[in-house]
Amino acid sequence: MRIYFGTNRNPNDQKNPTDFGNSFSSSGLTDLRFGWADVSGENLDQYTLTVADEVLDVGSENASVNNFSRQTLGSKVVFEEIRREMKQTKQDCVISIHGFNYTFQEAIQRTAQIKRFYNELPMVYFLFTWPSDGSMLPFKAYASDRDDARASGVALGRGLLKFADFLREVKPEDYCQKNIHLFAHSMGNYALRWALQGIKSSSGSQLRRLLEQIILFAADEDDDAFEYDYKFQTLPDLGRRVTVYHNPGDKALVVSDFTKGNPDRLGAGGPRNSRALPDKVSVVNCESVVRFKDDPTGHQYYRIDKTVRQDVISVLKGINSQDITTRKYQQETRSFKLKAAKA
Repeated sequence: MRIYFGTNRNPNDQKNPTDFGNSFSSSGLTDLRFGWADVSGENLDQYTLTVADEVLDVGSENASVNNFSRQTLGSKVVFEEIRREMKQTKQDCVISIHGFNYTFQEAIQRTAQIKRFYNELPMVYFLFTWPSDGSMLPFKAYASDRDDARASGVALGRGLLKFADFLREVKPEDYCQKNIHLFAHSMGNYALRWALQGIKSSSGSQLRRLLEQIILFAADEDDDAFEYDYKFQTLPDLGRRVTVYHNPGDKALVVSDFTKGNPDRLGAGGPRNSRALPDKVSVVNCESVVRFKDDPTGHQYYRIDKTVRQDVISVLKGINSQDITTRKYQQETRSFKLKAAKA
C-alpha cells in the first residue's frame, strides 16, 4: 500500500533523508520535503520510504536570467506520481491532515489504516504530516501545542499552493478527470485554519476551488470558526462541499476545553449557529453511533465506526446531503444526525 506525503519535519539527513523526526526542519517552518511510503505488515507498521530528489540551486548565472530548467522540485515529482496513479487507477485522491501527538511513523501507519478502512471506495492518499509530538517539539516558549499546529499551517498552505501551481501546468491531455478531497482530524483542523490564512495572504481574497469534498472530523477548532474571516469563514470557497462531523461526547475535545481554556469545540457540539452556515456546509452529529467499547474517547469514530464510514463514502461519491440514507435531517438546526445502527 502506498501513502504519499509532504512534511515540514526534520529529516535525519538533509541531502538524502531516510526518515523524519519529531521537530521542525532546521531550514525553517515552511521547509517541505515530499515522497512516498510503501507500507506493509498486518498492522501496517512497516514501510519503505522514498524521498523525492530535489535540485534547487541552478547557479547564479542561470538564476540571473531566470533559467530554472535544471531545477527539480520534490513536490512536482510527487504530484506527478499522484496524477499518474489517479489516471491509471481511475481513483480520487484524499489529502489527509492528522491531529496532535503523532510521530512520522505513526502518521504513516494511521493514514494507511484509514485507507484500508475506506477501501470500499479505493482512493490515492496524500498525507501532510507536521511535528505534533507535544513535549518533543522544540519551541518550548510557545504557550500551547496549538501554536505548533499554527506554525505548521503555514507550511501546509505553501504545499496547497504548490499543488494549485501544479494543476495549472498540467496539459489537458494529461488530466486524470478525478477529484481531490481533504480530510482533517482533530488539531489538524487548526493547522488547516492557518493554511487557509496563508493561502489568502499569498493569493489574495479570491480563492480558487481546489477541492471537491472537505471533511472535518472531530475538529479541535472553535465552534464559531465559520463566522470569522480569520478562521474558517472562507473555507467553503476551496471546495464544492464542506462536511463537519462532530460528537458531543468527545472526551478528547472536552480536555482541550479544560486544559487550554479554549471556547467550545467545533468537533464536540458542532457550529454554534448551524442555521447561519452557507448551504454548501453540512453538519453531521455522530453521537448516536459512537460506542464506548469501540471508542472510549469518542474521538476516533471516523476510522472505527461503520455507519460513519458509510456516510463519509456517500459524501465522497457526491450524493446530495438530503439523500444520504445513514442520516436524519434536524430541521430546527439545519443539520443532520446519524441513525443508530440496528442491533
